[in-house]
Amino acid sequence: MDKNTENIFAEWKEQSQEIALFFKNRDRKSAKEPMEYFLQQFLRTIYSINGAHMLQSSNYRNDLKKFKHLPVNAIERLSFIEDQPDHYQSYIQLSELFSEWEKKSVILKKHST
Repeated sequence: MDKNTENIFAEWKEQSQEIALFFKNRDRKSAKEPMEYFLQQFLRTIYSINGAHMLQSSNYRNDLKKFKHLPVNAIERLSFIEDQPDHYQSYIQLSELFSEWEKKSVILKKHST
């Protein structure tokens, strides 16, 4: 796991509680932008761990089908978040993905060294 990926995980941990607070206060509008941002950041970690670069124009669904290392049901879960970033259930999904993926990326790093 590279430093940039570690920074993304750390950034999520720092800011995810703020997003949770938006949802708690039923402020979906304020939650939408950081949710979209962290969806993109999460995708960056997947690309990075799979040794690929994420391009602005790339279709992540097609790219993910080619990757060896992915979270469980990644495409379905990420599509759900992308379609409804301002829903609390999307926040729960993204939180679970970050947690699962961070654990898996640590394991992958240990096996690669």
